[in-house]
Formats: sequence, C-alpha cells, structure tokens
Amino acid sequence: MPSVSPNERVGKYVSPNEWNSLISDPDTVVIDVRNDYETRIGKFKGAVDPRTTAFREFPYWVDDEFQLSLPDVEVECRGSSDEAEKQSEEGRKSPPRVAMYCTGGIRCEKASSFLLSKGFKEVYHLKGGILKYLEEVPKTESLWEGECFVFDKRVSVKHGLVPGNFKLCYGCKKPVSDADMESPEWEYGVSCPYCYATKSEEEKERARARQRQFEAWGVIGGPDKGRRPPKTTDANNRGGSQLAKKDQDSVSSGA
Repeated sequence: MPSVSPNERVGKYVSPNEWNSLISDPDTVVIDVRNDYETRIGKFKGAVDPRTTAFREFPYWVDDEFQLSLPDVEVECRGSSDEAEKQSEEGRKSPPRVAMYCTGGIRCEKASSFLLSKGFKEVYHLKGGILKYLEEVPKTESLWEGECFVFDKRVSVKHGLVPGNFKLCYGCKKPVSDADMESPEWEYGVSCPYCYATKSEEEKERARARQRQFEAWGVIGGPDKGRRPPKTTDANNRGGSQLAKKDQDSVSSGA
C-alpha cells in the first residue's frame, strides 16, 4: 500500500500515564490492532476488537466499519451546487477520534499511517504498547483487563510484566488456558479447542510423530539433528590401514 508510510507520517504518541484519560473520553474510539487470538485473553476496557486473524485484514475492516468514502451523488440539472454539497455532507461519515494500541507499539506505526491516509484527522497510539503500559501503570489505576499475549516462552504477562497463566498450543501457536486444556479437543503438541476442527487427521498424525521425536530425544529430527554425520566404517578402515602401513615401514627401516 504505497499510501501507508510510517517513515513519512504516523499518529500522535500517547504516553502510558496519559492513556487512561484519552480512552476514557466518550468521544474516543479505542481500537485493538492485534489479532483475535491475542485479544481473546486480554484488552483495554471498552476497546473495539476487529477480530482479525492477520494484520493484512485490518484495512478491509476499517473500510467496512467506518465507510468513509463519499457516495456518488447524482444531481439533476435544476439542482443547485449548494444542494449537491449538502447531500455530499450528509452522505459522509466523519472520521472519529481514534486511539489504537498493540503489544509493543510497532504495528500501530503502520495502522496509524493507514488511518491518516484514509482521512482520519485525530489518530493516537499508545507509545511502547501494552507492555510499556503494564510496566509503568500500577494495577490499581489500570484499565487493562486480562493478560497480554507475548511472542516468547512466557506466552502471556500481567501487570509488572509478571509471567501470566496461559500456555501455548504447539499445534497452532495460540494461547490456551487451564480450562482449554480440560477439553477433549486438547492434545499436547497436537491440537487445542481453537485449531482442532481446522486440522486434518493427517496433520494431527504428523504432529504426534513430531511430539514423539521430541519426547524421545529432546529435539525434533532425532539425536543427530544439527550435528556432523559420524565417520563411516570405510573411512575408519582406511585410517586403520594407513596406520598399519606406517608401522610396518618403521619396522622395516629398523626404527
């Protein structure tokens, strides 16, 4: 999208300490720019969830949600230009003031640039993202609800960036709770309630094989994964023959 360039223009940064005031204003539309598996375990109070499965879907959601493009207005010859302008203004849906946030603030760089290209005038985004907010804002003053998904072994974090309670489904790389793991659709290393129906039996069997490898050897691919292949028997025999010949030459020379 050539019109989206964070290097040229982005929204206004809002510090964690100023964020509560902005999103508490009823005239502000708060948008969570993350994907559905992230918003499922936590978001800011009152935030709009686009329910996207990938960030590439966000522009389509904005177009559908706000419908900012002007409709074609047909004016008869006897109609005045003032009338045409009035009909155009009535057909236009004014862009609201928008406050966006994401995990670390990076995705909002592109999202805010996109909204500005679509005609939004007031576009704000949380500086440092959710992680900075959870680090700096005390829990007693926080408007965050739930936990924040992170892309590392912690899986999720809470206020103060303390590791959360969610685990990871290695079948789909989405967070799962203790309740999710009680489901009959949960199988460690294979599937969870969020991906069970989308996986074929062949895919599940491959995942089971991968999990067996990991449980048996501690690494997927077997004990020699990533190591140099051992020397072959022929190579060892050649090495032994050369040593034997060297010893025989030494004896013949009287060494």
